[in-house]
Amino acid sequence: MKSILARYGFFSILIHWLLALATAALLGLGWYLRSSPTTTDERAYLVDFHVSLGLTTAVLLILAILSRLLFGAPTYPAETPRWRRLIGAWVNALIYLSLVVVTASGYLRQIFTASPALFWGTPLPSWGEPDDRLADLFANTHEIGAFVLAGFVVVHIGLVIANSFAYPGFASRMLPGKSPAPEAVVPALRMSGPAGDKIGLRLAGQMRLLGWIKFWIQFVLAFLSALLLQFATSGRALSAVQAGIGDAIYWSGCALALLFVTCALAYHYTRRASKIALAPERYLGGKRGSGLWFLHAGMTLGFLGVFLSFIGVALSISLLIAKTVSQPPGIAITDPTKIIRALDVFVLLMSFLLLLAHFIGVGISVWLRIAVASARFQYQPLTQTAIDEPPPPAII
Repeated sequence: MKSILARYGFFSILIHWLLALATAALLGLGWYLRSSPTTTDERAYLVDFHVSLGLTTAVLLILAILSRLLFGAPTYPAETPRWRRLIGAWVNALIYLSLVVVTASGYLRQIFTASPALFWGTPLPSWGEPDDRLADLFANTHEIGAFVLAGFVVVHIGLVIANSFAYPGFASRMLPGKSPAPEAVVPALRMSGPAGDKIGLRLAGQMRLLGWIKFWIQFVLAFLSALLLQFATSGRALSAVQAGIGDAIYWSGCALALLFVTCALAYHYTRRASKIALAPERYLGGKRGSGLWFLHAGMTLGFLGVFLSFIGVALSISLLIAKTVSQPPGIAITDPTKIIRALDVFVLLMSFLLLLAHFIGVGISVWLRIAVASARFQYQPLTQTAIDEPPPPAII
């Protein structure tokens, strides 16, 4: 008997189709601009529309990634071969990666050209100075990435069609509508017994508690850092200042964006805790602990965030020291940019908050990883004992 196909949630379906429509429009418009001659005014209008649509697609892509992290994806039918699942997962990941490359390279190309980037008519701050060499580099990357993205989209459509033939109704997982009535659920085999369930419940409790602690601490610190970033950027003309890799705002901005991702992962910890409590054998019984990828992702992104925040702190302190030791009399009148301003202090405080937030996140992720290793160490002998014990004799 085939299993009932699980479905995506309404929010995931909405984001998926909005992202699909935006991607199709971007590829079509990009091909039209590349192959069809247009007047100068028409081309300028279409380029601005293409940039605005690309930035909107980037926002939808972030929402799609957060939706996947928070809500996960419905499982494949139980009878689906492993190679089909791996191919589907890799193609989806490569589509997301291609979208990141295409949107990022398109935006970077625009900011290194002489014309300002517009987002639906609103000019965006320029983080760099015009550079023809970099503009050509990102333009070529943008074009190649668009072709790669189109290829992966075609492969994805082909996989959906093939899976729909193999498992009727497979494509309806991403279509609006009600979920089919579930069949009677057969409880998972508890080979470890009550002792194994206690281990799973204890681990789930730790993951839920530490997940909420990590989420709220990082969320509050991210909110405060965003306020400081707003104060720091609103007091300077970003269009006239190059915020490159030598600017602390550049590194702190990257660390802040990464902090929002780790906040989403922390919330995912709390969601996954209930699944660990219900099915500990899935997460603790295997050799590699399938389904615990989010802990590895949390540690990796946390260490990366600590690195970016530390660079921001170092650059901010270096700037303050340089301004302190090189302030001759009257510098505030002749060159006001060389005095220590409140904006420089805002950037330093933001970098410190981000460093603290990512450091706490790394500590919690490492603690949970150790807790999982300890729980698995206690769980494995219980499973092996349950397998080795003969079944009880039948009572006549």
